[in-house]
Amino acid sequence: MIMNFNLKLLKSTLCILSILIVSFAHAETIELLQKNASVAYEKMMEAKQAAESSTKDVTFAEKKLASAKQKMIEAEREAEAAKRKSEQARIAMEHATNRWKQASDALANEWGKSEVK
Repeated sequence: MIMNFNLKLLKSTLCILSILIVSFAHAETIELLQKNASVAYEKMMEAKQAAESSTKDVTFAEKKLASAKQKMIEAEREAEAAKRKSEQARIAMEHATNRWKQASDALANEWGKSEVK
């Protein structure tokens, strides 16, 4: 009977030890899973911050590009206006030169006539 009791006690002890070992292994697994989840969360937050920063950089670059395009459009308009003004000035100069030549020729003719008399 004592041997039967010892055998039952040994079986019970082995059963309890098995449960403890399984529980400990399960606890280690949960702890490892928690640690992995924590590391993954930190990496996710870093990636989120990097993505937000990159989005801000893109927005800034797009605004800068739009501003540069607007300045280029304005510069092109100014260049076209300057070309028109330059062309008008060239035409005005040609007209003034022609009027001066005509006036000079008329003056020369009058001087020529007065010298002949």
